[in-house]
Amino acid sequence: MIKKIFFTVLFFTSIQFSQDKNPQIASDFLIADFGKINQNEKVYTKFEIYNRGNDTLRVKSVYASSFSVQTRMPKKIIAPQDSAELYIQYNPDVRVSKQMEFITVVSNAKDNPKFQLTIRADVKEKEVKIPKGTKIPVIYFPITTHDFGKIKKGKIDSYIFKFINKGKAVLKIKNIKTSCGCTAAIMSANEIPPGGEGKIKVEFDSTTELGKTRRSIRIISNDPVHPKTYLNIFADVIEK
Repeated sequence: MIKKIFFTVLFFTSIQFSQDKNPQIASDFLIADFGKINQNEKVYTKFEIYNRGNDTLRVKSVYASSFSVQTRMPKKIIAPQDSAELYIQYNPDVRVSKQMEFITVVSNAKDNPKFQLTIRADVKEKEVKIPKGTKIPVIYFPITTHDFGKIKKGKIDSYIFKFINKGKAVLKIKNIKTSCGCTAAIMSANEIPPGGEGKIKVEFDSTTELGKTRRSIRIISNDPVHPKTYLNIFADVIEK
């Protein structure tokens, strides 16, 4: 069952002497918690996006913090005191344990141009059986997350993730993909022998970002138990 966490907001009406009109974005809830789910299980929820202002709210784009979240918002022009539905599909893929993803709604709301929503889940790992005696590669990252902390808008920062092949066969990196054009990943080598070490340099460009941000890097390898590995970077982008 999805737990929806509500926030009570008090709206005060006052006499306006200015002719300025502004849209104000809000939602019926800010966090959706799917509870316990399985790897590769698709789950769904819906946010109701409201325009609490006195001018038309125009949604420019909606994006998520990782590949696991798909969004659909058919109605992107919202009249004052009207609302629109934002549909969410979440598939944790091979991620395990407690997960958190962010959805950002970019609009013309002056007070909150990047409105952020959150989804959470506790993902149960699926057991993969390998015949005894089979020599396989095993990809292992001692660290899978990095927080850049506060970054001034426009700065480019980087971090190197190290990994080890703990298996008894050559580890082959088939593909690396980032969840945003603001993030780049560079491999030290595509093949790692048993016991060998590899490095992935991740660069984060904050030019188009603002506020708390999370980005994912997906690594696909020939490890039969963990064919996909996810790395996560975090940053709090502030104005210069």
